[in-house]
Amino acid sequence: MNTEKINIYTEIVPFSKSIDCTVDEGVYIDIYFPEKKIRNGYSILAFPGGAYSFLSEKSGKEYGVWFASKGFTVFVLKFRLGSKGYDFKSICVDGYSAYNYVSSKSKEFKIDPQKIGLIGTSAGAHLAGIMSTGAGNDILKQHGVDQYTNLDIKPNFCVLCYGVLSLLNPIAHIETRKNFLGDYRDLYEYQEAFSPINYINENNPRSFLWHTSRDEEVTVDNTILYARELFKKSIPYELHIYQKGGHALGLAQHECLYWADDCARWIVDN
Repeated sequence: MNTEKINIYTEIVPFSKSIDCTVDEGVYIDIYFPEKKIRNGYSILAFPGGAYSFLSEKSGKEYGVWFASKGFTVFVLKFRLGSKGYDFKSICVDGYSAYNYVSSKSKEFKIDPQKIGLIGTSAGAHLAGIMSTGAGNDILKQHGVDQYTNLDIKPNFCVLCYGVLSLLNPIAHIETRKNFLGDYRDLYEYQEAFSPINYINENNPRSFLWHTSRDEEVTVDNTILYARELFKKSIPYELHIYQKGGHALGLAQHECLYWADDCARWIVDN
């Protein structure tokens, strides 16, 4: 397996806090390439968890290594964080820009642009949910995000791992909401607009979701309600609710949940 690190911004860093907007603020993707003989043609853009406060290696590097070993080309995004003073504008422009960058470089990366999907974990699943549903697009446009990147994307699939899929009480994860919305955290309009559950539509990509019923950090209601809306809209999906295990399990190999094996099979076979 080969790896590579690439900055997604070569000139202007949108919504930079630096006086010099060309300063590299550390927004990059780590790429994990599968061995040529096992390459299956699918690519995954991964958004790690961490409540928009930090980026967990459990749902970043470990995903990259594991899924590459199964034939996927994996792009793990290091996006900006609320804990560093950024908010939804920077987080979303990083996510969309990464997707558009990967798609535009498909020949260079030797991937199929029609087979790029998303995998998000916890807060990273919130970002993946936004990009899959178009949640918050009107507000993003009001803040000028569409001046920097294309918001009209169509991932081949979306994998949501114990995701924060609503910013509305009573199921919202408060720290994630605070770090994502920043100064707008208490505005209902923003909480509702950036709740992917509310924006599932017929154009959603097929989805794979998993959670544990005993997760005390991010309630499983997020995943169950999201799956219910997928069902209502006749969007193909696979749902796994595990009895054991808490939050932030990553690949969950120690818990013997093996969701990743099911997910890898699902991506290729459906």
